[in-house]
Amino acid sequence: MSPPTFSSLALFPIFIIFLLGSFNNHCVNGDLIVDVCKSASKSDPGLKYDFCVASLVGNPASKDADLLGLGEISLQKYLQNATSILSNIYKILEGRKQGPDPKSYARPLESCFLEYGVIINFVKVATEGFEAKDYGKANNLMRVLELVVKKLSRKVVCAQQ
Repeated sequence: MSPPTFSSLALFPIFIIFLLGSFNNHCVNGDLIVDVCKSASKSDPGLKYDFCVASLVGNPASKDADLLGLGEISLQKYLQNATSILSNIYKILEGRKQGPDPKSYARPLESCFLEYGVIINFVKVATEGFEAKDYGKANNLMRVLELVVKKLSRKVVCAQQ
């Protein structure tokens, strides 16, 4: 499996916001993942249906999950991806001492490293809110995170650095 990219990571706050705000019930008739991903991808063209389904089905807990369970799985996946990207950036920055001239890539990656640290903190606090059933807090934090991710995507495309 290839490492997560910024573009796949950027979709998760949008998806989680959709999960928290779009369904009044905690149950959906039929296949929940299919229904949720269809609705989410229709409401946000940046979220690809196949990506949504694969991300959720890839977690064995999704088989028996309700809507809130899918939200928790999404947050976990988001945190895993952000942590993996942060770790990759760190490895690259640590290797710069031995590699080619680091001036060309060090500053953008240092900026990404700091911003991913912020992203991870937001997701951890949102997860705490979600686990405490404070869905308003979790939703608000994910909305702010969506803005941070958009800023990051305009500033530097970290996955391409």
